[in-house]
Amino acid sequence: MRRKTVKTIAFIIIIALVVTSFSFIFFLPGISFGAEIVAQTTAQDQKYLNEKVKELENFIKLIHENYKDEVDYKTLMNGAFEGAMYSLDDPYSVFFVDSAEGQAFIESSTGEYEGIGVGIGAVGDGRCEVTSVAKGGPADKAGIKIGDLIVKVDGQNVTGKAVSEISSMLKGKSGTVVKVTVKRGDNEQEFSLTRGVINTTSVLYEMLEDNIGYIEIMGFTKSGFTEFKNAKSELIKSGAKSLIIDVRDNPGGLIGAALDIADELIESGYLVHLMQKGKIIESTRAVDKKITKMPTVLLVNENSASASEILAGALKDNKAAVLVGTTTFGKGAAQYYDETKDGYPFKLSVYYFLTPNKDVIDAVGIKPDYVVRNGAGEFREEAAKAYMLFAPFAEKVKPVSGNTGLTVFAAQQRLAMLGYKVSLTAVMDEATVSAVKQFQKENGLYAGGNLDFTTQGKIDEATLLYISGESDDDLQLAKAIELLKKGGR
Repeated sequence: MRRKTVKTIAFIIIIALVVTSFSFIFFLPGISFGAEIVAQTTAQDQKYLNEKVKELENFIKLIHENYKDEVDYKTLMNGAFEGAMYSLDDPYSVFFVDSAEGQAFIESSTGEYEGIGVGIGAVGDGRCEVTSVAKGGPADKAGIKIGDLIVKVDGQNVTGKAVSEISSMLKGKSGTVVKVTVKRGDNEQEFSLTRGVINTTSVLYEMLEDNIGYIEIMGFTKSGFTEFKNAKSELIKSGAKSLIIDVRDNPGGLIGAALDIADELIESGYLVHLMQKGKIIESTRAVDKKITKMPTVLLVNENSASASEILAGALKDNKAAVLVGTTTFGKGAAQYYDETKDGYPFKLSVYYFLTPNKDVIDAVGIKPDYVVRNGAGEFREEAAKAYMLFAPFAEKVKPVSGNTGLTVFAAQQRLAMLGYKVSLTAVMDEATVSAVKQFQKENGLYAGGNLDFTTQGKIDEATLLYISGESDDDLQLAKAIELLKKGGR
C-alpha cells in the first residue's frame, strides 16, 4: 500500500460500514481472544473477574437445573456473551450466535466470497432466478445467463426453498465442485461448476460533458482501489480534465481502499486519526509525492458513511476536493473483529476515527462545502402521501431543548423526510436540537437550535419543496458539473 503510518498499525484489514450488521472492523493479531487479553488486566481486576466468573457459572447452573423448560448450557453461555455486548449499549458491537452471520458480514464487507458468481432472487411461485452474473466467474465461463431459473443444486430440487438457503448451497470453498441445473425457456441444462473466489464490482465510471470524468464508488471492497485507479486512468486517457467522485449511499467498506484512494488524490498530509479513551493513538499520512492534480468534486449524502466519511474528511481537510450534497451519516466508530475459541464471531467497538483536522465524525457527520438537496423524484407520490399524515404545526409554542409536544413531533417528521438524523420521539432531544441547528445554518437562520416560528415555517416550506419540485434531475450532480465548469470552486 502506498501510505506511511506515523505509528505502526498492527492490523491486517480494516472495514468501515454503517448499519449494525456492517461496521468499521480491525483484525488485530495483537489483540487475540484469550491469554493476551488477560495479560493486560490488573491483578485486582483479575481477582474480581475470577470471583464473578465463578458466580456466573453457579448462576447458569441454577438456571439450567430449575428453569421450567429444557435449556442447554450452550444456549445459556451464548446468552451470557450476547449480554456482555448488549450491556455496552452500542449497536456496532455484536456477538454472532450464528457463525454464518459473521461470515456473511465479512463477505458483504470485503466484496469477496467463494462461490460460482451469481446473484439470485425470488420471482414468485417458489422459483429462483439468476439476477446477475459476475464477469469472468465460474457461472459466466460456463454459460449461465441472467434470467435462468435455478431448479436443482447437486441434484436436489430447490423450487420453494428460500433464496438465502439456495445461496448457501451455491457457495462453498474455492476449488470444490457444485452441480447446478437451470431452466431456460422450456429446456433444462446441468452445469458442473468449480467454485472460485468472487470479487464484486464496486466502481462504475463514465465520461460526462466538458471532459468531466465521473466515478461512482458503491463500496470500498478489496478490489476497490484497483478499480478506482483503473477507472481514473481510463477517464484521463479519454480526455478527462476534471473529476466527480460519487459516494452517495455508500455505506463504507475496507478502510484500506478508502485510504489508498485518498492517497491517490492527496500529495501530502494526514488522512485519518484513530482515538481511544480520548487520546489519539494512530495517525496515517499520505505518501509525500507529486500527483497529477485535477479539479475534483466529491458527492456525499446522509447515507455516505464510515469509509466514505474517512475519504470525505481526508479530501475536504486537505482541500483536495470540493464536497457537494448533504451532511454525511456520522458513523465514526471502529470495531475489532475476532472469534471465540468455539468459533463464534464478534465485533467490538475499540476506536473512533477523526478527520485530518481532528474533527469528530461519529454522530456528527461531515458537512459538504455546498449543501444541495435532491427532490423526492420518483418517490414524489409516496412522499406526498406520507406528508398528508404528518402532524401539523398547529401549536403556538416555540419548543426548546427538553420540551415535548406535537410541534416537536411535526418538526421531526419533516426533518426525517429531508434526511436529517432524528428519531420520532416528540422530545427536543440532543439529536433533534442538532438537526434543527444544522437546518438553520443551511437556510441562513440563526442557529440557536430552538423551534421558533420562522424555523417551523422554513422546515415546512423545505419539505413541500422537496415533495413538489417539478424536476427529477440530480441537482447534486448538476451542482458538481457547474462547479467544475467554473474551475472547481
